Amino acid sequence: MKQLEEEKIDQLLDIINLYPSVRIMHFSEGSHLLSKKISALCATHDYEYQLNCINAVCFDKAMAKYPDNKHIKIKKIDLAQPRYTIQAKSYDYLFVTAAVSDEMRPSFLKKAYGAIKNAGLILIFIPRKDLHQKHLWTELLQDANFVATNTLDLFSNYDVIISKKMHGWGG
Repeated sequence: MKQLEEEKIDQLLDIINLYPSVRIMHFSEGSHLLSKKISALCATHDYEYQLNCINAVCFDKAMAKYPDNKHIKIKKIDLAQPRYTIQAKSYDYLFVTAAVSDEMRPSFLKKAYGAIKNAGLILIFIPRKDLHQKHLWTELLQDANFVATNTLDLFSNYDVIISKKMHGWGG
């Protein structure tokens, strides 16, 4: 993933409501500034942050970068595993900066839907101005019972697709 602009990350993270007990999940394939900013936000507000690394390199770098941070839980995740949550925890926000293959996307969104709280948000980073990817993700989000899908064009290299899980819809 190309580097994100720090001031734009701060603007994006303003979307997070500063309520008690917020939980954030992030699927990543590399350690970058977004992880650092989310971790700092969680430490400041006593939130939970689960960083799901989809490869060993990401996992090793994250473990070295955040050795003693009590607000971040780092897990090595295989996108093909049956579920993404353990202990029935639900997350308010789910960030996706990892590349999810076309064939894995429907399954990924179904499992992500189960990990997100009612009215929670999923934020998916795609290459900027890639209308094909935007269309594919939007259709899949709708099929997976996400609503109010929009695109944020904050970053110079990425667009962010944002969608909401609605209470009582779908699975």
